[in-house]
Amino acid sequence: MSLSLRVAWRHLRARRPPGWTRAVGAAALVLVAAGTAAVVWSFGQPTSEPGLELSNADLAYVIGSLAAAIGLLVFSFAATVRGFTLLVAITGFSVAQGCAALVLVLSLLGGLEGDLQRRLLGHRAHLRIAPPAGSEIVNPEPLVRRVQAVPDVVGVSPELAGPIMIRSGFGRAGVNLVGVDPVLHAAASGLPDEVVEGDYAAFLDPSRLPRRPFPVIEAARVAPEDGLSDMANETGPEGPVEAPPAADHEAEAEVVDEGDDSGGWEDPAQEIPRLRAEGKIPPARAPGPPPAPEEDDGGGWEDPEQEIPRLRAEGKIPPARPPVVEEPADAEPSLADQLPAPEDSPAAEPADDLPGEDDPRTVPVLLGIELAAELSVTAGDPVQLITPEGRMTPAGLVPGVLQARVAGVYATGVYDDDRDYAYVPLPDAQAFLRAPGAVTSIAVRLGDPDALAAAKAGVVGVAGPELVVEDWRQIHRGLFSAMFLEKVAMFVALLFVILVAAFGILATNMMSVMERSAEIAILKAMGARDRLIAQIFALEGIIVGGVGCVGGIAAGLALCAWFSERGIPLRSDAFTLEALPLRVDPWEVALVAAAALVLVSLASVLPARAAAALRPVDGLRRGE
Repeated sequence: MSLSLRVAWRHLRARRPPGWTRAVGAAALVLVAAGTAAVVWSFGQPTSEPGLELSNADLAYVIGSLAAAIGLLVFSFAATVRGFTLLVAITGFSVAQGCAALVLVLSLLGGLEGDLQRRLLGHRAHLRIAPPAGSEIVNPEPLVRRVQAVPDVVGVSPELAGPIMIRSGFGRAGVNLVGVDPVLHAAASGLPDEVVEGDYAAFLDPSRLPRRPFPVIEAARVAPEDGLSDMANETGPEGPVEAPPAADHEAEAEVVDEGDDSGGWEDPAQEIPRLRAEGKIPPARAPGPPPAPEEDDGGGWEDPEQEIPRLRAEGKIPPARPPVVEEPADAEPSLADQLPAPEDSPAAEPADDLPGEDDPRTVPVLLGIELAAELSVTAGDPVQLITPEGRMTPAGLVPGVLQARVAGVYATGVYDDDRDYAYVPLPDAQAFLRAPGAVTSIAVRLGDPDALAAAKAGVVGVAGPELVVEDWRQIHRGLFSAMFLEKVAMFVALLFVILVAAFGILATNMMSVMERSAEIAILKAMGARDRLIAQIFALEGIIVGGVGCVGGIAAGLALCAWFSERGIPLRSDAFTLEALPLRVDPWEVALVAAAALVLVSLASVLPARAAAALRPVDGLRRGE
């Protein structure tokens, strides 16, 4: 074995190192020094905030790290060429590249999976108790108390979920409404710590809801250079028309009454005489003969009191509304006003009016940051919750409407959770979804999410056979299964890089057998056995593949350790991560090493068998 190892090592060594390796190695060291200096400088500079552009320190860190990595790669290649032949160095670096890529990619996918698991377990339940499909849990309080007594259970929260539509003054969206007990849910989830706008205390106490009134846009004053002042220069049939004073324009800036259901429209036939009587607009001019068609230049002014009746007679504008008569304060209410509004009438649940400042029906609601951005609302803004679970009225089926105000906005980092869920207090959700005293599931939080066996067994024993208990792996099995398949696919894809390098080892060893056929023939003539010849060429392939495998895994682990210290910065609104997470799994590293060694060993079998089967006579003929 020692003889075959010495011979194989002698075959792989370079007899005379190339002269260019010194210059390339020196240039690589200069690049490493420059990259290291940039990285060291970046550590003393302030970094950019999340969501902003990359700062100079971040750019220096990324570019410096890349330059140092490239410099080290080139220097190691030049050093390898000085010790081994060029073909052996290229083949070994191919194996190293595949192993390093496998370690880095698998660590990155493991880090992403771990980060997603942390976010999900921090926001959602570790165990979920649910009834059979299509049913609900009625009167869940006794079950909640029994589950709270199970060891390792730190929080239990009953929940009522259902699909609704949420509407704001700027948009609408379909979401899943989740009714929770604010006190119990605070112990069963990480929702209180995820609120980024507003306060979770407002969700506990609706009296602490923030108030954000709608902005009132003040009317701009008319400057002398506005177009209205040009009226003073116009001349009508009775002389120049005087522009009203600026004070009159300020008096016209009136806020439309919110209770007016006319949409803010006023009949000109009623308003023009009133405004002229108050002196806010110029008096009417006397009617004169219509101008000739050839003399009308399009700049004449027409009196609305004359034109509106004519246009209504021609049917070009709608007829006038009856005037609104204001009743005195001491007038007795009519019989219709004395009758109470029916509870199920459409007027009892206005679907077009957002809640006012002091609306007693307003309930707190927590929205995800993505949903709040889609609705253009923030803490304190009013919204409407609309459900198809309506009520039958004389006018037909009317959808249920619940006036709500945003108590806070939370951010979990998971898009689905930040977009598809809205939380309200459980009693309000039960009344709104017409499920009094019922819930659709019970969320359970454990002290150790990974220790599921004992805790799940205890919860199953308490819940009984009629309820279904699922752990977080079963709840999110689709997501984690997809990530596992992605990791397997990346492993297989990058394994082909090592396979290509293994074919390079195969081709190198076959060429070595053909070049050294005379030497093989002499060894056999001197008494060397076929087994010794086969060991020599097999060890050549294993040495090349082994050195490349060890070097590649070492480089991959070094890159993971380097980027885990500070991470690759991601400063963009398109990402919820500030840096790429990395998690090295020793079993995955061992799997990469085993796969690489198996491939290079198999690639060495065929050249070894060919060298062992070579006859001395054939070897001497080829050598000639």
